[in-house]
Amino acid sequence: MNQTKFTNSCKLVALALAAAVPVNAACCYFAAKDKDINQPGQKAFIAWNPTAKQETFTVQPKFEGNAVNFGMVIPTPARPKLDEMPRDFFKDLALYTILMPLPEPIYTEFDQMPLMKSMAFGGSRAMMMEDRAVMPKGSVRVLESGVVGSLDYKIIVASDASGLFDWLKENKYSYGGDEATLDFYIKKKWFFTVMKIDPKQMKKASDGSYLGEVTPTRFAFASSSCIYPLKITQLSVKDKTDALFYVQAPHQMDMPAEWSWMPAYRCMYLTYMLGCGASAQEQQELQSRTNWVQDQQRKDPQYETTKLEWAKQLGDAEMAVLEDPLTNYAQMGLGDLPPGAKAIKLDQFLAELEAKYVKRDGKLTKAAKDNLVRLEDQYQPAKGAIVKYDDKSVGKGYLWTHYGFYPARAVPRDEVKGIALLKGHLQKGQWLTKFRKIVRKTEMTKDLVLAEVPKEQEQTYVRVMPTSPP
Repeated sequence: MNQTKFTNSCKLVALALAAAVPVNAACCYFAAKDKDINQPGQKAFIAWNPTAKQETFTVQPKFEGNAVNFGMVIPTPARPKLDEMPRDFFKDLALYTILMPLPEPIYTEFDQMPLMKSMAFGGSRAMMMEDRAVMPKGSVRVLESGVVGSLDYKIIVASDASGLFDWLKENKYSYGGDEATLDFYIKKKWFFTVMKIDPKQMKKASDGSYLGEVTPTRFAFASSSCIYPLKITQLSVKDKTDALFYVQAPHQMDMPAEWSWMPAYRCMYLTYMLGCGASAQEQQELQSRTNWVQDQQRKDPQYETTKLEWAKQLGDAEMAVLEDPLTNYAQMGLGDLPPGAKAIKLDQFLAELEAKYVKRDGKLTKAAKDNLVRLEDQYQPAKGAIVKYDDKSVGKGYLWTHYGFYPARAVPRDEVKGIALLKGHLQKGQWLTKFRKIVRKTEMTKDLVLAEVPKEQEQTYVRVMPTSPP
């Protein structure tokens, strides 16, 4: 049996077209009949405007196989507008959201804590909907056709599942998927964007099969909620899928109920804090969240928590990375600092230490000079930033030194340059939240509706912690 695989795609299922299908055939497709199709992973960039009730999501399918043609279908609650995105869009997003290294305490002779400890700081809706006029039973209507990037697409609506299946047959598509899944969206009066992919444009392997990623495509549509059509991906998932989400919105976003990333993140954060002076309230929260995760695992031994991978409300420092990636990528604004803390230059750090040596010893001794030379070499600006902590905070909680070093991120310069292409897509003032969930096929029974995180619970996560989430 020939095998066809789709990976890293959002809301898509695959179909192999019969060789006799003409080039201009409509391309609504799902699971190829008599084909073994797998979608082990999927990723999406979602932008949500709750005021305008407008959503966009960007997907980039990656596939391998030897069928004559491939295709995919993306359901949306309203008629979408399609746009081509930069080909390396997801690669650049991944680089942009690499966690910065863990802050390091700078120990001097003037710090009283002798033991090493770590630190953590962790279009109008009416226009979109008017195309859903009353349709005769069994009918399919093509609302729009065109080309986006290297993909031919059609936007269609169907009155019922049987009509859509007849349309597929008439257009020489060989369908072997789950009728109930399509009917799920038809009953909700959703729109379908069907796209044709010519694998001959991709790299050909030695066995004659094709391998490659298609052009990332953005879908913009009206929606009453921030929704991700997870259910349709069930058709091309064998056992489970690794779903990675980047969500941009005015408020931090999360998945519902037991799929929330909050419990696992807070367990990781608070476990770290316990070694650095967690308060009684924090210890109580850790115990409560740990019990919650354990309860989920008892009810479902295969349960896996959702993992938060990066989160920040984008400000001037984050925007500066897009303007000049080579200059600003390394630090991206340091992340959140403890109360009263501030970044200082290396010269100020050395001058303050020198003054302390003179005050203590009456002069600058050779040992003091040697130590200042060592510190100057160790904490060069190109390696990271020096942060001075408020004297009132030192010796309390997790702060045991007067200064900390925030190491810079290190990525090859040629790769960092591409981050500038994210300009215009990432918006100042918006939260960007990245999280990952392993979803089993049996769990993919409905679509995901994302929800806002209450403002007082929003979490910034831009630096590595030495603990792991449960």
